[in-house]
Amino acid sequence: MEAKTREQIIKDKRSTTVDNPDFNIVWEDQPSGLWGTILSTLHLNFTWYKISKDELIVTKGFFNRHTDTIELYLLKDPDMKESVWQRLFKVGTITVKVDSHSTSSRAGIIIEIKNIKRCSEVRKLLRDYIEADVMERGINYIDKV
Repeated sequence: MEAKTREQIIKDKRSTTVDNPDFNIVWEDQPSGLWGTILSTLHLNFTWYKISKDELIVTKGFFNRHTDTIELYLLKDPDMKESVWQRLFKVGTITVKVDSHSTSSRAGIIIEIKNIKRCSEVRKLLRDYIEADVMERGINYIDKV
């Protein structure tokens, strides 16, 4: 993954067009690790995680497919955790919180992106895109003391 400055990310976001069928996906992957690899080999892994320039997209299911999207500016504090088994298989889990002050029905929940390869790089990419989306929209957060 190449490192981009926040200014480059904002410039890329503004160049988004309706003609792009991929919704400007900057990263996508499926869960990995032992179980994820077995399911992917058998073509039975039906979970996809995607980061576009404006939203986080989680798609699950085969017969009943459900796509959950959340705008990046609503997300806060992307964290990474790795269990012993995840470290053994070189994967990790990214957890991100939905802003509790948003008007979204999902305010305050935690979204997990499980068993991702190169987890620390993906967490940094997600953090940079969240920050760029917040800056582009001109959102200011006020912390309570």
